[in-house]
Order: sequence, then C-alpha cells, then structure tokens
Amino acid sequence: MKKINWVGAAFLGLAVLWTACSQGGGSGQPSGGETRTGKLKVVTTTTMITDLVKQVGGDLVEVEGLMEPGVDPHQYDPTAGAVTKMRAADLIFYNGLMLEGKMDDRLVEMARDKTKLVYAITEKIDRKKLLEPEEFEGHYDPHVWFDPTLWVLCVDLVVEGLGAADAANKAKYEANGEALKEEILEIHEWAKSRVAQVPEGSRVLVTSHDAFNYFAGAYDFEVVALLGISTEDEASAANVTRLVDLIKSKNIKAIFSETSVSSKGIDQIRKDAGVENGGELFSDAMGKPGEMEGPEGAQYDVGTYQGMIKHNINTVVEALK
Repeated sequence: MKKINWVGAAFLGLAVLWTACSQGGGSGQPSGGETRTGKLKVVTTTTMITDLVKQVGGDLVEVEGLMEPGVDPHQYDPTAGAVTKMRAADLIFYNGLMLEGKMDDRLVEMARDKTKLVYAITEKIDRKKLLEPEEFEGHYDPHVWFDPTLWVLCVDLVVEGLGAADAANKAKYEANGEALKEEILEIHEWAKSRVAQVPEGSRVLVTSHDAFNYFAGAYDFEVVALLGISTEDEASAANVTRLVDLIKSKNIKAIFSETSVSSKGIDQIRKDAGVENGGELFSDAMGKPGEMEGPEGAQYDVGTYQGMIKHNINTVVEALK
C-alpha cells in the first residue's frame, strides 16, 4: 500500500492556494469607479486591524479577521481556509513590519500584485518615527498601536484603501476616519493624565515579551521584557537572572503577563523576585468584542482599540502607583 506524505501534501496545497490568492483568484477586483453591490469584503490579520477597519467601514463593510483574541501574530500559521478567505476578499489589510512573521513574505508579494488590493497599514508611517532597537537585529518594532499618535496614521491608510475599493462611499469612510482619529487622540490625552499618577521612579514596565517600546515612548516608561520582539524567542537562564536582579535592584512593585503569550516564564520571574502580579495586559491581540470592563456608567469594550488602551493603562497605573 502506497504511503501518502500528508504533511508535504498539506504544505503543497497551501502553496498553491497562496499562489492563486496572489494572482487575484481569477475574478479580478472592482476598481474604485465601479458600482458596487453589497458590502465590501475585507480580510484583516490582527484583532487591532479588524477593529480599526470595522470602525472606519461601519455597516458598509463585511470584515473577516483571521486572528482571534489571544492569538499571537508572530506565530500564526494560516490555514487553507484563511488563504481561501483572502482569495475571495475585495481587499486585505495587514500590519507589516514583519509582525505576521509566517505570512509576511506572501503578504508583501500580494501587496505588489495590482489585481488584489492589499495594504500594510504601517506603510505610510515616516520611518524616522519607527523604533529600531538594537536587539531587534535591524528590524523595525512592529507594535505601533501602543502609540496612539502613530495609530491615527494607520487610520489614514485604511480610509485610503476602503475609498480606493469603494469610491461611492469614500466621503463616509473619510468622515468615520476623522471621528475615529479624534477619539483615539482623546484617549491618548486621558492616558497621559492617568499615567501622571505613577511616580516617575516607578515607571518600569516588566512584561513577557518586547511589545511595549512604543508605549514607553508615549507615556515615559522604561520597559524590560523576558523575551525579545518575537514570542518565538526563548528566555535564556542568564536573561532570567538579569531580570530578577533588575526587579530587586529597582524595587519594582509588580510585573505583568500578556493575554497572547504564555505566562509561565513571567510567573516564575515573579516568584523568584518576590513581586506582585500586576495583571494581564493586551499586547499582540485585543480582548473579545463585547467584553465590558470598568465601573458602572464608565465601562469600555476590551474588544476595541479604545477599550484595550483603557484596560492596559488602568492595569499598569493601579499596579504601580
């Protein structure tokens, strides 16, 4: 009986689907000037981008997010079903800057293909505003959503993309985008006022992986992480010892785990250093849409960008103030 290499066949099948996807699936895409029927079909990668497109597109778009809450984009491996969804989409939005590590090369190829509208939402951010820490080995830090002043620039790219695919509703996308940017910048001002409650000497954020550098720049924190930019990295014994010593020397009150990263390593650090569990932060994925937090009358949805920022700021401030 002939044995079938199912693993090899699966990879071959995905490669064929990727190729078909990058070739536009044979159906072509509507130009901005064509009359549309029905909602614009959009595929997104991360939960942050899914929320962003939903807020800009409103009821004019049908958004399919590939990654669910709690999913780590660094390690996400697209299924055949995910590739099929991308093939059927009118346009695709992804983060870029190598956040979607296992998809990045293919997404870049698709973005260059004129028959499929594919946008890296970080594409138009001035590279001088991007962080390039030494430990990232020549790569930009992709976690730009933690600086609201950069995230509003990503709103502009989404507005541009939706308008290009659906010119008849371009003005609506632009109006929604402007309203969203105003709201994001208001959240940023609120966050700065909350962070002011934390003494400057206590503004040290210890987390599972290196996702909060933009947060540090926006709110004047020092950040220290157990892992590097990618959660695929492994924490060395030397790094663990260094982190424990740092926590003790700086008399850090609490450290934080992340919803999309295993808490095993950071929990051990917490025990070894004898510090409190400051809580769980959203890093590479947001919360479940519709999940509410906060006091009665001032609740927020952690499945939205605004709610994610409020959750993280409130968690950090309450633990360190």
